[in-house]
Amino acid sequence: MEIAITFYGNSFIAGPTGEIVAVADDKEEAVLVAKFDLDKVKSKRHSWGLFRDRRPDLYKVLLTLDGSKPSL
Repeated sequence: MEIAITFYGNSFIAGPTGEIVAVADDKEEAVLVAKFDLDKVKSKRHSWGLFRDRRPDLYKVLLTLDGSKPSL
């Protein structure tokens, strides 16, 4: 007795801004490969300000139950 498994959706590779670069077929096995210019990706991420403006020194308060300053 052969059991068939149906998978819904496809594997894909997304670029640094979320654009779809490659998509696997949902009928056959596939290996997806894509090349990215890592300097351009780094430059793009830096322009977002997300990592530049973060304040990891303030994260410890998030680990407390009441938002108070954590004891060291």
